[in-house]
Amino acid sequence: MVTAPMTEHHVPNQHDTSPAAAQRPRLINAALIEQLRETVGSVTRPWWQGDVVSENGLIYGVNLGGSRPPLIWCFQGYGEFSALAAALGPDQPLYGMRSGHMVVKNTPENQINMAVMFAEELHSLGLSGPLFIGGNCQAAILAQKIAEIFMASGQPVSLLIELNPLFFTPYAGRAALIFGRYDTTNPLHRLHDAETLLRVNLPHSTFDILPSEHGKLFSGRILSLLSDLVRRRMDEASAAYSGSFPIWSLRAEYTLPSRITMTAGCICDIQITLRNTSDVTWAPTYQSGLSVGNHWRRPDGSMLQWLDGQQPLNRPLQPGEMIDIVLLARAPDREGEYMLEVDMQHAGIAWLSELGVEPGRCNVDVLRPS
Repeated sequence: MVTAPMTEHHVPNQHDTSPAAAQRPRLINAALIEQLRETVGSVTRPWWQGDVVSENGLIYGVNLGGSRPPLIWCFQGYGEFSALAAALGPDQPLYGMRSGHMVVKNTPENQINMAVMFAEELHSLGLSGPLFIGGNCQAAILAQKIAEIFMASGQPVSLLIELNPLFFTPYAGRAALIFGRYDTTNPLHRLHDAETLLRVNLPHSTFDILPSEHGKLFSGRILSLLSDLVRRRMDEASAAYSGSFPIWSLRAEYTLPSRITMTAGCICDIQITLRNTSDVTWAPTYQSGLSVGNHWRRPDGSMLQWLDGQQPLNRPLQPGEMIDIVLLARAPDREGEYMLEVDMQHAGIAWLSELGVEPGRCNVDVLRPS
């Protein structure tokens, strides 16, 4: 029998000091980010107009007194920024930034580091609530990476708007894709089964077609159609559960009696005031999967019963808003002292207490039936 000679294979690890490891680019490169900041800034500051709102001068704002939720957009140049701001109107705050188009080589390393750079700039603005992030062409892919960074950090993103993206990459959140019907770069024209690919990679997306050619979306009648569409998709995302924020961005507070008495095995009304302390609106249960429930613990703190009552949310609850609800809970079968915990669940995903959110607690004296 002839056997192949054994060869030693180098397996990279966290202490890899091989020449190959030394040549690999860093995932996040502080020196590269600083270089990108200088390069993009050098073609932004001399030409862009508006309020410079970020600490390094890469984010510009217009219509900042508007009443609508702010829109963040990554453009290819100032002309697009100015045109979209005017079309959206004075009630739509718009934060604009310039992609690396024509000044930075479009490599994966540059893309991820530029996304980190802009995410840091945007984070410094202290924007609250779910974010609306958009971009066009090459900048659409950059906008998606920025949205993913915010989502991973716990900052909710209500909607990602991608205008004429060159290709589809997986995105778990809510997205609105807009294409030009006569655009030669439109992936719907270049790929077999493009719509199937779109649904697989962006399952929570809408897509719209505008009668435009490449590079002609920011002028004339098409710009008016685009601005109306952007506003409509933003309104839809504001009114509906987007699925585009991570469960750990949800927070709640519960107010309930400190001690009550129940009869063993009987169902009792538990009066609860629920407050939404997160930065996102909770949609009703049928849209969001969010509901209120309770657990039972023994006097020593060990879990007696994980699932008991459940009360759905019948209407949206805005950040900071409170609502009074009645939860039907069934007392343990044996008399004694117990702890009832009120908690929120995101159906099929997790309970908020599992993610570090304090449940509401109530001491319960369970009495023998008379």
